[in-house]
Amino acid sequence: MLEENMREWSKKNRQEGMREILLRQLERRFGPIPEEKRRGIEAITSRTRLNRLADRILTARSLDEMGL
Repeated sequence: MLEENMREWSKKNRQEGMREILLRQLERRFGPIPEEKRRGIEAITSRTRLNRLADRILTARSLDEMGL
């Protein structure tokens, strides 16, 4: 039970870190992120979705192209 709780906590922390990095990269590339889009990113729980967004930031020309 404790081990399972630790794994879940670790997973949540990694996802939170991924979201923070993504937001930082988006701000550096596109400028200030509108609050509505920021909340949407903060609500993402799928690691796959976060990874896809991290890849897309390399080629997208706008937040709209990011699909946010």
